[in-house]
Amino acid sequence: MMSFTELPSSFWGYALETAAKLLNIAPSKTVPQTPYEIWHGKPASYKCLRVWGSPAYIKRLVGDKLDSRSSLCRFIGYPKKTVGYYFYDPYEQKIFVSRIAVFLEKGFPADSRRDEVLLEESSKEPRYDSTTSFEPLVLTDSVPVLRRPTRESRAPE
Repeated sequence: MMSFTELPSSFWGYALETAAKLLNIAPSKTVPQTPYEIWHGKPASYKCLRVWGSPAYIKRLVGDKLDSRSSLCRFIGYPKKTVGYYFYDPYEQKIFVSRIAVFLEKGFPADSRRDEVLLEESSKEPRYDSTTSFEPLVLTDSVPVLRRPTRESRAPE
């Protein structure tokens, strides 16, 4: 998990706790119940699961009228006895819990890094298609026709 994000290695504890939570709620072929079901007596909910290290916009509760209403943070885990998520704000260098967030999992930086690697590999060998012929583009100077009024002008009476 840590290798797919740009977060510092000091967050390894949060990554470990998140991995343990995922292992406890993951179903198994050999055991009919998950450890979460055995401890709590009910099945785990998977709708709160998020990609570790993904960016998210968190609504700020305080601030000036002209300040931005949200800040871009990183998801780093799940709190144990509170509903919500742990977030890291790189600008303020703080970790906090928030319940409401807009996650940007589709625009995750690991995907963009992978695309950059693919672009670098594809740019090493330039390819030219010899079957395509290029015709020069000829520009013609066309003068637009001016619109003239068709109404007859008369002298005032």
